[in-house]
Amino acid sequence: MSRLRQKYNKIKEKMINSSIERLVFCGKKLHNIIDIERNYLKNLILLFFIGFLSFFTYCSLKSLDSIKTQKIEIMAVELPPRNIELENRIKKATAGFPIENMSRFIALEDEKTAAFMVAIAKKESNWGKRTPKLNGEECNNFWGFRQKRERMGSGGHTCFDNQRDAVKSVAERVKNLIESGIDTPEKMVVWKCGYSCEAHNPESVSKWIEDVEFYYNKF
Repeated sequence: MSRLRQKYNKIKEKMINSSIERLVFCGKKLHNIIDIERNYLKNLILLFFIGFLSFFTYCSLKSLDSIKTQKIEIMAVELPPRNIELENRIKKATAGFPIENMSRFIALEDEKTAAFMVAIAKKESNWGKRTPKLNGEECNNFWGFRQKRERMGSGGHTCFDNQRDAVKSVAERVKNLIESGIDTPEKMVVWKCGYSCEAHNPESVSKWIEDVEFYYNKF
């Protein structure tokens, strides 16, 4: 009985040892597979990151080139050559008045248009000292200009976004009038009267023409 027990114990021990060895072997294999999978995953993530970074860099450089090109085009369109001589004349004539700050913008227009703008602004607002407001803020309207917009100032006058916008909009209107044959202060009185001056005081009409002509001839 003792021998059978010993034999049984030996067989049992061998089976246990064999099972342990197999488990260890399988564990090592599994660990190796996991290491391989981890390395593969790391490499895959690294390749993806490199690819994304390259694509992002390419797109960023393209965007910068596009922005630079747009800036150059905008500068070419919005910055015509300065007429320093005319600009200095306007500054000298309007020194101390708010419109002096618009001298550079006005001087970008042709001399006839600029002369009318300075003369009309003198008559309509005393070169910016009497201007319409919107909620207490300046409308940059020195010409008594009335053109329907989303933002309208006191007295039904146009409220411009900034000085450049004001000059550009008013200059366009003045140029259109000049091109249609309204090219003297006497004819330009339509700025005050509209289509007809019949409803206006003849003396105020004559005074408007006289004052505008005086400053117009200075340019």
